[in-house]
Amino acid sequence: MTAKASLAVAAILALSFSVAEADVTFKYISAQDAAKMVSPSKKPDNIADGAAFNFSLRMRDKPGKVEAHAQWNDEIIIQEGEVLLRYGGTSVNAKESAPGETLGDSMTGGESRLMRPGDIVTIPAGMPHQMLVQTPTMRYILFKTRK
Repeated sequence: MTAKASLAVAAILALSFSVAEADVTFKYISAQDAAKMVSPSKKPDNIADGAAFNFSLRMRDKPGKVEAHAQWNDEIIIQEGEVLLRYGGTSVNAKESAPGETLGDSMTGGESRLMRPGDIVTIPAGMPHQMLVQTPTMRYILFKTRK
């Protein structure tokens, strides 16, 4: 292998290990236990967390604000209930709630999609989105990945 090829392989390996670097341990959570881990009033516990990702279980019983995350993509899997997802429009009265995170009162424009158990959506960083719960509660899995 040439010196250039060796350096390229070493750089790719170093990058792979630095991105994957996180304290993730084996964890098994039954469906029953997962359902007990969340409630609308409880702050979500992270199942796994790292510099480039986050994985948590969530539940909602009321509509959320219009949110946008400058550096995080959201990947959502609906487990229970129904939610009308609004996305892609413009957030009205958006205010920074944390560095790189905004919350708005409503949304103009954009599209809507009714999501049911088993549905999956990826929301890219920077895209305004809002979850409007259509059933008494809805549960979902949330993966956040660094842009």
